[in-house]
Order: sequence, then C-alpha cells, then structure tokens
Amino acid sequence: MAATPDTLHWRGVHHLALVTADMDATVRFWHGVLDARLVTTLAIPAFKHYFFEVAPGNTVAFFEYADQPLDSFAKPAGVPYAKAAQCDHLALHLQDEDALIRLRDRLKEHGCEVTDVIDHGFLRSI
Repeated sequence: MAATPDTLHWRGVHHLALVTADMDATVRFWHGVLDARLVTTLAIPAFKHYFFEVAPGNTVAFFEYADQPLDSFAKPAGVPYAKAAQCDHLALHLQDEDALIRLRDRLKEHGCEVTDVIDHGFLRSI
C-alpha cells in the first residue's frame, strides 16, 4: 500500500496502561528488579499513575486506584483463563539472547516465578 498524505506514521507504542493494587510493589519490581526508569508519577486523591520507560519513548504505565478493591488471580502466560480474557501477557524486546538469560537469572535472584527460555521458532522468550 503506497503512502498518501493521509497515511499514519506510527512511532511505536507510547504506553500500555495496566492496573495495580500495590504501586510500591510495582515500583520495586519494574524499577528495582527490571531496572526500568521511572519517568513520570502523577497522583491525585483518586489514583496514582506511574510510567516506567522500557526503551526510548516506550513506557508501561500503572494505575493504583484509591479505596478500590481489586480481584486478583495468577496464571501462566498462554494458558486460557476466563478472568484474563483482556490481557494474557506483555512482551518486552531485549537486544540479544545473552540479555534474555541475564534477565531470567535476575528474576530468579529476586524470587520471581520465571520459565526457562522457550523457543517459539520466530522468537525466544521467558
């Protein structure tokens, strides 16, 4: 399809917004374990909204709503679960296989549940 004056020129995903029941734990994981830079913190009485940069111009954002109880569940990625129909997993792109192994080891060191490297044919993941 040829570009026209109306063609949209995407620059990537600015952010994916998720909900957390515990912003402090979210900061400890995304900044402390994954080493994502905390770039923006917004807070009003109704909610906190924090952004973590995973690559230049690419962020993952979280809302923590005040006085709002949330249902929680745990499930392995790629396994059907009725309550998780809207989001199965988030995949982040690393520079190479060595970085993937280092991340897997770092997650294990922090007591996080993580699989061994899985070869999907077109990509390898944990």
